[in-house]
Amino acid sequence: MKNLEITKILNNIADILELQDIQFKPQAYRKAAMAIESLTEDIEDIYKRGELEEIPGVGKHIAEKIEEFIKTGKLKYYQKLKKEVKVDIEELNEIPFLGPKKIKYLYQKLKIKNIKDLERAIIQKKLRELTGFGEKTEQIILEGIAFLKSRPKRFLYIHALPIVEEIKKYFSKYDFVKKIEIAGSFRRAKETIGDLDFLVISTEPGKVMEVFTKMPDVKEVLARGETKSSVRLSNGMQVDLRVVKEKEFGSALLYFIGNKQHNVELRKIALKKGYTLSEYGLFNLEGKKWAAGRTEEEIYKKLGMRYIEPELRENTGELKASLQNSLPKLITTKEVNGVFHNHTKWSDGNNNILEMAQKAEEMKLKFISFNDHFGTMGITNPLDEKRLKKYLDEIEKVQKKVGIKVFSGVEIDIMKNGSLPLTRKKLKELDVVIAAVHTSIKMDAKTMTERVCKALQNNPINILAHPTDRLINERNPLNINLEKVFDTAKQNDVYLEINGSPKRMDLSGEHIKSALERRCRFALSTDAHDLTHLPFYSLSINLARRGWAEKKDILNCWSLPKIEKALIKS
Repeated sequence: MKNLEITKILNNIADILELQDIQFKPQAYRKAAMAIESLTEDIEDIYKRGELEEIPGVGKHIAEKIEEFIKTGKLKYYQKLKKEVKVDIEELNEIPFLGPKKIKYLYQKLKIKNIKDLERAIIQKKLRELTGFGEKTEQIILEGIAFLKSRPKRFLYIHALPIVEEIKKYFSKYDFVKKIEIAGSFRRAKETIGDLDFLVISTEPGKVMEVFTKMPDVKEVLARGETKSSVRLSNGMQVDLRVVKEKEFGSALLYFIGNKQHNVELRKIALKKGYTLSEYGLFNLEGKKWAAGRTEEEIYKKLGMRYIEPELRENTGELKASLQNSLPKLITTKEVNGVFHNHTKWSDGNNNILEMAQKAEEMKLKFISFNDHFGTMGITNPLDEKRLKKYLDEIEKVQKKVGIKVFSGVEIDIMKNGSLPLTRKKLKELDVVIAAVHTSIKMDAKTMTERVCKALQNNPINILAHPTDRLINERNPLNINLEKVFDTAKQNDVYLEINGSPKRMDLSGEHIKSALERRCRFALSTDAHDLTHLPFYSLSINLARRGWAEKKDILNCWSLPKIEKALIKS
């Protein structure tokens, strides 16, 4: 369960090496970090099998460093590098807008080593005197520092996933554990997780508590009781575990999966129907006789309701829909035929087109679209018109080498004035045009909304990428009138992207539901920059389900002929 810690260390090593002007090595560390961050398995299990070097980007030397950290909890090489640079990379890296190059520049010019130094320099108005900075930049950085200080400690869903799998696997070997299940916000597939909640069926709760509090990754036991305990793991995540009776398991799941508002309203429904509902079961009001509780399904049935999927239990209309038998049939993984929005070495990806297409085929997908960057967003190696032709030629060659459909396309910048840096004629030569805001992200809501809507109205765009442009725990969303954007997208047959990149997860479930009410349709994407990112479409499915989306609402779920027809722009 050290995936997240190792990812951070490898990224920080890359940043320090960049500060030291060392070539090539930073990229190697970043590639390894990217692959480890994408793992849905505990890296310690991979290490025990002797398979560290099978992780993409992990060679002998990086594998040795990972092994050292797993064994000792420390990495001498990393500690040595930190002493050499004297800059608190870990701290400064957390601030939106700052990156290794800017951190290095600030140190060279103003000897800024940490956030305290940075705040002092801004107060003294020193940053605005530097090339590439200015008064507006100072304000952006101050906002980033404030965001950093105020944000709650929450983990990305993808970082919690291997921990959940490892804990379930850990308990599966004990015969006194009849069943273990995850509940809480993780079970509702929220984008970020505060802590993890597990429920266990066992007739020997004392043994369960003993095993739980002595798990290998437990750093601190926060509380220990007869049937409930809480621990903190080495990465700072809190895990709570309760032991319940078999006849209480369903009611306990209901109680610990739904959010507070959902649970309050569900209890009101129970009261109206002559019952009282708690984590211990459903009971008749008269005589307090137990009526149901072994499974969630039997409780819903007893209350005259349809089963409500965990992702919907947020009190956004699901209870009324359940009573009226009008809940949506949420999309499932097996209904998804392929994924949009994937990057390769042609812009800022780590793999070539053939490797990505073959991986998609291996995953049993029926199509993949390539959308390397085109524009002036400031990334390394964006496509221009000259390179675009060669890019499309290569996609055509790859199409002949794989058994799935390969769509050509770009992810193109929406400029400040709402225009795109490629002619309408050129755009129409592409299968999938994905447009996005990448620069000038601090516009006021009116200007930003006009910018995006103008682009959707005047260009042959298929998909609007990451519509809010948020980076979870790093950057706030754009100031934008999403309702107006949704209406404009609907009017111009533009699909709204549901981006499964773990740091984006954009659109959110709430926004998807709002867009659905405006009769918008959606496209699931991975925003993959590496082979290991392709499975991220499962996260976009989570979001779609949280947003009440069905198969008919999602472009990826349609047949290939229907998808191809839908992508044609007049």
